[in-house]
Amino acid sequence: MSTSAARAAKQVKSAVKREADAESLAAELEELKREFRELVEQVGRVGKVGAHEASTAAKTTVKQGKDVGEQLIEEVVDQWNTVEGRIIKETRDNPWQALGIAAAAGLLIGFLARR
Repeated sequence: MSTSAARAAKQVKSAVKREADAESLAAELEELKREFRELVEQVGRVGKVGAHEASTAAKTTVKQGKDVGEQLIEEVVDQWNTVEGRIIKETRDNPWQALGIAAAAGLLIGFLARR
């Protein structure tokens, strides 16, 4: 074999090797694309599940907060009604004492507001 034939054979081998490498890279690239699509789909499914769970948790928390708030309002109203009832009863039983307390409170508030 002559030098030019050997060189040509080397070039052919090199071209075949590059062709095989290119085909191998193309196959690997296609596999990576497929795996990436699967990963994106899986992340999407996980995101939907996470969003649903977060939404459910938020709704539960809001409902619990609303229930607690309503219960507190009921307790405050009950306590106010109790206090109001006691004030009315004490005022009817001791009207002069109630008038004196109201006058003293008015003077104190006036004194403090003046400063």
